[in-house]
Amino acid sequence: METVPESMLVVGGGYIGMELSTVYAKLGADVTVVEMLDDILPAYQDDVKQVIRERAESLGVDFHFGEAAAGWEEAAGEAVVTTETEDGDTREHVAEKVLVAVGREAVTDALGLENLDVGPNDDGTIDTDHQARTDVDGIFAVGDVAGEPMLAHKAYKEGHVAAEVIAGEPAALDYQAIPAAVFTDPEIGTVGMTETEAEAAGFDPVVGQMPFQASGRSLTLGDDDGFVRIVADADSEFVLGAQVVGPDAAELIAEVGLAIEMGARIEDVAATVHTHPTLSEAVGEAAANARGAATHTLNR
Repeated sequence: METVPESMLVVGGGYIGMELSTVYAKLGADVTVVEMLDDILPAYQDDVKQVIRERAESLGVDFHFGEAAAGWEEAAGEAVVTTETEDGDTREHVAEKVLVAVGREAVTDALGLENLDVGPNDDGTIDTDHQARTDVDGIFAVGDVAGEPMLAHKAYKEGHVAAEVIAGEPAALDYQAIPAAVFTDPEIGTVGMTETEAEAAGFDPVVGQMPFQASGRSLTLGDDDGFVRIVADADSEFVLGAQVVGPDAAELIAEVGLAIEMGARIEDVAATVHTHPTLSEAVGEAAANARGAATHTLNR
């Protein structure tokens, strides 16, 4: 689009829908989001998505949950989208533009996989192992066709691993150390496990958190919503994951990704001197909080 529409209806409250909803709301469009579930960002924890939802609402984004898009027609140069609830009730939403952001699928139907004996799954993705190998010798798959997470940096890494394996190098991919980011306002950055996922995997997790409201740098930026949370194993103190929501979260998550990749402990992160005043101090403080040794935040 060459101009900002006066009104936009976004179908889907996932990460792409929320990223572009906040973009167009900040550009001045009247944005409405319809989502068939009862909240945005289904893959994220409640306290993370709450920060994003409240910021979006403050920008004027109007949410309608429990509504699935059922059809549309054009009237007077605008789109009239009909949504339907589980109870069968319908509603009409009128907007100048409609953005459909209800997910993606792998495009494998034109690759001739049937000639290679490589069978895609029902969703079109191809099964691979931690070295990007398919079930057929000599055939590798990387990127979106290899399934979730459908992230560019995951695809790059899979490509590197595949090339190294083909060259006879002992390369492999550690999916736990692959970060993900949502470029909303504020941003979300995650890597590794949540506390719930760590428990399900058999760990006894310990969690440390640092709110950006206690960060001098966040306060000077006028952007102090959100927090840094680090998850570690209570016995070994190995870092298992982190969730960051707040300013520059997509940048801050890299430090925790490094900690997971190198097998660092929360003591290592807490003992690392972080420049003052910076947002990265919140990462070190969250790690200290997990050890019961935080200076600027209450211990759990």
